[in-house]
Amino acid sequence: GKPKGIMHTSGGYLTQASYSHFNVFDIKPDSDVYWCTADIGWVTGHTYIVYGPLSNGVTQVVYEGTPASPDEHRHYQVIEKYGVTIYYTAPTLV
Repeated sequence: GKPKGIMHTSGGYLTQASYSHFNVFDIKPDSDVYWCTADIGWVTGHTYIVYGPLSNGVTQVVYEGTPASPDEHRHYQVIEKYGVTIYYTAPTLV
């Protein structure tokens, strides 16, 4: 279904997003370039595109557009161009 809007009324969400992002992905803010390809409207998107990376100070790629535009190799081109070291995406996209 369609994404539903919710409001987070405490710091618990940000705390857990920061913690899980740092530990699950073994983030090294001084050297990693991180890219999460999720849609920002879904929980994975705003957790691991906005809250996690920003709270952990990691360099990240923010990409707007469809994964296969202008061709099916677009993600590989972005990874190479920006030196992505952590790539978080759906298995079906690879």
